[in-house]
Amino acid sequence: MSKVIFVLHRRADLTREQMDEQWRGQQHTSIVNKVPGLTRWVQNHVTSAPGEPICDGVGELWFDSDEAMQQALSSPEWGAAVEDAKRFLDMEKTGLIMVEEKPVSGLANP
Repeated sequence: MSKVIFVLHRRADLTREQMDEQWRGQQHTSIVNKVPGLTRWVQNHVTSAPGEPICDGVGELWFDSDEAMQQALSSPEWGAAVEDAKRFLDMEKTGLIMVEEKPVSGLANP
């Protein structure tokens, strides 16, 4: 399982609520859902933080393999998703990382 994590920052001209509305809205979700090889998509919307939140949201995109993830990241559907995200994200501040989960033993899974 391969995963891409996004640390999202909204455009300066939008409130967090406006960004959230666009991010979870039909236009963006219908575009992201077309990304090939995508098996799971989780949106983590900021509800509170000690002090000013360091970001406006965290997104997770899951793929069955590194190969599937790399193919997705170079697809036209991915390009369309990035272009659409420009409507509500500050792309200079928003970043992504590719991660490999390492479950910690001894902890109960929900």
